Amino acid sequence: MKKQIEQLSAYQPGLSPRALKEQYGIEGELYKLASNENLYGPSPKVKDAITQHLDELQFYPETGSPLIKEAISEHLNVDPARILFGAGLDEVILMISRAVLTKGDKIVTSEMTFGQYYHNAIVEAADVVQVPLKDGGFDLEGILSEVDDNTKLVWLCNPNNPTGTYFTHDELQRFLSRVPQEIPVIIDEAYVEFVTAEDFPNSLALQEQFSNAFLLRTFSKAYGLAGMRIGYVVAAQEAIEKWNIIRPPFNVGRLSEHAALAALEDQAYLDSIREKNARERAKFFDSVSSHKLNPSQTNFIFVNTSRPHELYEALLKQGCITREFPKGVRITIGFPEQNDKMIEVLNNFDL
Repeated sequence: MKKQIEQLSAYQPGLSPRALKEQYGIEGELYKLASNENLYGPSPKVKDAITQHLDELQFYPETGSPLIKEAISEHLNVDPARILFGAGLDEVILMISRAVLTKGDKIVTSEMTFGQYYHNAIVEAADVVQVPLKDGGFDLEGILSEVDDNTKLVWLCNPNNPTGTYFTHDELQRFLSRVPQEIPVIIDEAYVEFVTAEDFPNSLALQEQFSNAFLLRTFSKAYGLAGMRIGYVVAAQEAIEKWNIIRPPFNVGRLSEHAALAALEDQAYLDSIREKNARERAKFFDSVSSHKLNPSQTNFIFVNTSRPHELYEALLKQGCITREFPKGVRITIGFPEQNDKMIEVLNNFDL
């Protein structure tokens, strides 16, 4: 058994609504607002697509997800040879880490970001440098100062999970211009479809300028397919060819591929989700508690507080299950009535 695994623990999901009701004596409905899911669900076309392929469950999926790969190629205008699919971005991050990292290698990322960068690096016996946040976001200058000859991967999350903050196109361009070309910079854009900021990076354009800029995207968030597990990386063809060796042969299920195809085709529905989310997100920043909120370009809000557990419990008593962190609480943006309840709690809570 790998000794370094002793540093880690298995993912611990939060208590179920039933367990929380018993523990806190809560009556009435509880809303799960802890995992940044799209509560509106996927396009109605997704259900139709799944139904049409239910008689194919006895067959393995086509290896490499060729149908959705071709569709993403056309959607993003990139060569399909530069795209690799995984069972969610968790598997994509695992495949990259396994292919690239060996004992003593180094990754550089931020503190308080998506935990799988750290987790998979430790599994591969790599060293991890987590640069402190700056104003709630990635400190790109601080990350640059840690990049050296031992660095094999740089992980950026934009917008960042769990803080919701983002860095701009110009900031990313300057950063990439100073990273050695042989070091892959992985830019995780899991929440990009929720973004409305005009200065958010055009990472696809930057890939044309920087061959080491690699891009992660998913169908789990705005597309509403978290339960189907499908995400992908857009990278240099040479890297994709190596990482593809690590990919399990039938990693993306048949129904997942067809669901993603249907979701991708319905861009009008995706636009409506972005608009609803932006409208509800703005309500939090129009509230009297907005000074304690990180700026967000996602479908969640990070509330800074010295009393995170007390805030978590206050929200829970109003029927809202959120996610507690050491320095705050992350709230998934829900339906209007749920958001109104949470805003009322924030306005009346001594943060």
